[in-house]
Amino acid sequence: MSPHESRATLSDSMRDWALRQPMFFVASAPLRGRHVNLSPKGLPESSLAVINSGQVAYIDSIGTGCETIAHVRENGRVTLLFCSFDKVPRILRLYCAGTVVEIDVPEYAIWLKKLGEKKLVAARAIIVLDIFKAQLSCGFGVPYLGLDPDAAAKEPTPRLLTRPRLDQFGQYTVDRGQLQDYKKRHNTRSLDGLPGLHCALRDSGQSVWWAECQNWHCRHQPTIERVQMGIILGLLLLLAL
Repeated sequence: MSPHESRATLSDSMRDWALRQPMFFVASAPLRGRHVNLSPKGLPESSLAVINSGQVAYIDSIGTGCETIAHVRENGRVTLLFCSFDKVPRILRLYCAGTVVEIDVPEYAIWLKKLGEKKLVAARAIIVLDIFKAQLSCGFGVPYLGLDPDAAAKEPTPRLLTRPRLDQFGQYTVDRGQLQDYKKRHNTRSLDGLPGLHCALRDSGQSVWWAECQNWHCRHQPTIERVQMGIILGLLLLLAL
């Protein structure tokens, strides 16, 4: 399998690898609020299940906040991330559209059965996630768990160690004069088509000025839409007089 792979659903190898990881992360955000939430989740063997190649679900336990639930109810956008902390690097992102099934509704028991009767003591909901993109990336920048000799300890101490692969890859790219081309191929646009690195845009013959106009429009789109609606309502009112 390619270390950089995107597809619409989970492959069997993606699924098996994800379920072997000891933790995962959940990211969500409101449409217009300022906070982007990112939560680490443990106990995947008791809370996470792959329903099919296009759907995953996890049991959400009680906590000091309810950001994911609130965000999912507002806009449905959720990303799950799995990453390797062993010697073989890998990152898997699942871009999803989610729904919330609270513990006090009849559907909860149905979903709990689909999860294989997984159980958390203080569960409050099941987050059901429909995958629209599964993306693998290298994970070279993620540290790995290893043993670090400690003179003050009788035995080596487990800790997260820096993975050298990212610097090695960067040096390899620079030495071969391929850095600008790499940025042009991979850093020009985001997954949603937003402008990326200005130098990558210039190298690919695109206008940085136009990219800034696109960014301005995205930032101010809610205001623009309200003004447009006000103009339309005003015109309709004039026509009605």
